[in-house]
Amino acid sequence: MDNKVYIYHTDADYESIKKNRKQIGDFLLSGLKSLIKPGDKVILKPNFVKESHMKKKEDWEYIITHTEVIRMVLEYVDKLLCGKGEINIVDAPQTDSDYEKIVARVGLKELVEEIRKQTSVHIRYFDLREERWYYREGIITAKKKLAGDPLGYIQVNLKEDSEFYGKKNKAYYGADYDMTETARYHNENDNIYVMSKTILDCDVFINLPKLKTHKLGGMTCCLKNLVGTCVIKNSIPHHTVGSPEDGGDKYPRRSKKGQTESRLKGMALMVLKNKNPLINYPFIIIKKMAGLFLGSPNQQVIRNGMWYGNDTIWRSCLDLNKILLYADVNGNMHEHPQRKYFAVVDGILAGEKNGPMEPDIKQAGILIGGFNPVTIDTAAATLMGFNYKKIPTIMNAYKIKKYPVSACDADKIILESNDKKWCGSIENISYERSLQFEPHFGWKGHIENV
Repeated sequence: MDNKVYIYHTDADYESIKKNRKQIGDFLLSGLKSLIKPGDKVILKPNFVKESHMKKKEDWEYIITHTEVIRMVLEYVDKLLCGKGEINIVDAPQTDSDYEKIVARVGLKELVEEIRKQTSVHIRYFDLREERWYYREGIITAKKKLAGDPLGYIQVNLKEDSEFYGKKNKAYYGADYDMTETARYHNENDNIYVMSKTILDCDVFINLPKLKTHKLGGMTCCLKNLVGTCVIKNSIPHHTVGSPEDGGDKYPRRSKKGQTESRLKGMALMVLKNKNPLINYPFIIIKKMAGLFLGSPNQQVIRNGMWYGNDTIWRSCLDLNKILLYADVNGNMHEHPQRKYFAVVDGILAGEKNGPMEPDIKQAGILIGGFNPVTIDTAAATLMGFNYKKIPTIMNAYKIKKYPVSACDADKIILESNDKKWCGSIENISYERSLQFEPHFGWKGHIENV
């Protein structure tokens, strides 16, 4: 079953799920019958990265997993549990995200309350984060303590089994400018990720990613969505300082402007790493002034690993997938998977170009289901019009020997779809038959399947 991927092609409108929920569910979700039994603890992991598009503040339906996708899966899982067990809908959004606004926009509170009235299954939803940070111009100005995971957190140290093991340049940049924190987690001896215990305590993990292009990874789907299972975002390296000549991937090549920026940022980090809001405020003005000289990443300027040569983020993504599949609730790694896995990808309204936070809307009209993150991502990339062999997260997933994440070789993947042109082998889907997503500008011209 792990080599099968199910593709449902419908209208690019969430009303289509409302109207055909049973038909779509029977097609995409029938495999859950072999995974879920009464009494199981089930996780639904949507993509709740941010409450809205970074610029179009009222747009959210192509940024995060939609209500109707969550509803369809939640109802199906509830029936399979037969009144016994629990369902937790959880995510650790971006550090500056407004979780309450996400819940309101998705209508998650109302949805959960509605289903609770119909079942004795224990259903909850909560934010996994310990803190929310408030930014202005990328500078932290305030912090708020959050309730977090009721079961707490666990540090999982992959050590030499990490994809970072043996990487020479370890000047990693995490979720923010405190590189010293990232260095405490990833160094010559350790490769540590701080994980949610609620997630590692589950029997069945159901991934509900959003289909979008991604500035660091080329695309985001199942593999990348696990960033939301890791609570301390600075334990996730995002890029490596330097250019490829230095073993880094911040920039494609050395330049005087890049070296100037690195020196300025290095000086600023000495102060900003303390995360003192009163001290940080002046740097908002300084950063704006520096942007006038150095250019903005949103103005077709490649920096901070936002290009096809990013050699860092794929390692983090694959490490997190290893942990999800093979770590027990105490953070110990085992030879065999510790929980069952399924995924449903929300591609009804997807994102292209400057993803994942500022994409253009892509009316793709697809839902993708399956049992393995690598086979699904391979199929998803192909449907987007990308060559999966040129996306490092997918390509390197097939190479893992210990704690393997992929279930089969790409040529063994079998596609089943209600659209005949997307059945059979992924080789049947040419660029002309694909949805022809436009990549992020740092990836454009390098990953298209042409």
